[in-house]
Amino acid sequence: MIQHQASLSIDRALMNGIQEMVFIVRVDEDGLFYEFINQAAMDKTDLTPDSLGKTFMETQAAELAEMIHSQYVKVLTSGESISYEDTYIDPHRKLRYSKTRLTPMFNEEGRCTHVVSIVQDITGEVEAKQVSVEALMNLETSRSYYQSLFAHHADAIFTIDLKGRITGANPMGLVVGQLPEDELYKRRVLNFIAPQDQREALINFRHAIGGIYKDFRVSVLQKENKQLSVLAKCIPIKVKDQTTGFYVILKDMRELDHLVELYMESEKNLRVIAENSHDVIILINRQNENLYISPSVETLYGIKPEDYTIHDALLRVHIEDQEALNTSIDEAILTKQICKKRIRIKHKNGHWIWSELLAKPVFDASESYSHMVIIIRDIDLQKKYEAKLELLAFRDPLTNLPNRRYFQESLEQALIDFRVKEKHFAVMLLDVDEFKQINDQWGHETGDAIIQEFGRRLETTVFESDVVARLGGDEFIILLANIDSVNCALTVIEKIRNIMKKTWTIEGMSLSVSTSIGLAMPHPEATVSSMLKEADQAMYKEKRARQGTNINHRF
Repeated sequence: MIQHQASLSIDRALMNGIQEMVFIVRVDEDGLFYEFINQAAMDKTDLTPDSLGKTFMETQAAELAEMIHSQYVKVLTSGESISYEDTYIDPHRKLRYSKTRLTPMFNEEGRCTHVVSIVQDITGEVEAKQVSVEALMNLETSRSYYQSLFAHHADAIFTIDLKGRITGANPMGLVVGQLPEDELYKRRVLNFIAPQDQREALINFRHAIGGIYKDFRVSVLQKENKQLSVLAKCIPIKVKDQTTGFYVILKDMRELDHLVELYMESEKNLRVIAENSHDVIILINRQNENLYISPSVETLYGIKPEDYTIHDALLRVHIEDQEALNTSIDEAILTKQICKKRIRIKHKNGHWIWSELLAKPVFDASESYSHMVIIIRDIDLQKKYEAKLELLAFRDPLTNLPNRRYFQESLEQALIDFRVKEKHFAVMLLDVDEFKQINDQWGHETGDAIIQEFGRRLETTVFESDVVARLGGDEFIILLANIDSVNCALTVIEKIRNIMKKTWTIEGMSLSVSTSIGLAMPHPEATVSSMLKEADQAMYKEKRARQGTNINHRF
């Protein structure tokens, strides 16, 4: 019983660590209602535990709800599974691409009672990643743990000798083998592989004997000449450093149907497992001693599992991340929740790799903390991509200057410092005089070149602590730090006018470019909006005085 509950907790930890989103929708006379949403779905959408028991219209925007409902109607009408691709906006307001498969589930009377939705995020890097099987056995560690993992693992697992003969199988292996134990044992595992894949399987088995272990795709023969495509891997069984046989792990999609059937029989025992895309699996007991570290740790961090001592599985975490990680793990044990943290882990070569850690505490029958299942994956590329996106969000693509969003945040902080620390500043709004006429006469390419040169000249007139930003079109704005009087600001304005009077050579042409400038100084009641409006009014007051025309304000 204890082993069963521990295995169930481990399966749920793996389920909540997967990347695919899982939804189970109940079908009854009143409509369609969310009945189960896994953690990945809640992380990647706006759905929450409060969404359970509600309809699409109650949890989604009307247009999206109607689209989703129409897909479910197709399944209910045909009684068959369908797949479709779609897009959605994640909680960070980013556009994501997904592939969804809807599968109807029927009761004994043949009535569809549930529809299972598996949503795979196929955006960018995720599309290129293949799910790997990392649940390996190591007989030299805790025997009871491996017996539980073998017996309750949702994948088919066979044990074979060095000649390829089957010597054992877990319950799922018997299902895939479709033979009684006494008939299955002593047969060659190659006999269950489709003829077209036998050579590939034999090559990989020989590689495994030579110490090279990798995932490979084959088809398994089934009754009535059916074939089941599986992801296979050979894992060595070692006794005192000697390979005595192999585990052959076969992962197929039937496990998902099996788990959904279990859910329909008993909702309390639902286990939905999709492909596991995390790279490293670690098992730690209550004394923080590592019981198991998967071999993939060498690929990711350059260190073999056997080179870790019993206490140092997480000692390679960056010192700045250790305290927060330990606190989160302690809270996870206290609240019986999953801990999710982004941390830096040191590679054998000395550099740091950004990683995402999921830690699931497992409790025994008496509800005492037993051990921790930890899944770690490399997110270094993701972190770099996020940093690049964050930079792009605050930059103007034409001039590479800060954009309106960056400037407004800087101005808001300057106003706070003005009120709290009495740090003075000034704001100047500028535009290019007669810019529309320049565009009309010389074309937009020339206009863009002038905008770029205008921004470069502005940067040369200010200090590093100042902010020069492009608001859009030909409008620029400057935040001058440490300006405590109008006279100081006028000195900068004069400097800007002088540099703009210098010759402009654009695409071989000599042009004359001037600027209108509006100045605003802060006061106790000033806001971001009021300062921008004040600078705008000052700029157009100057422009009207020089041109004698009426110009509408744009703020």
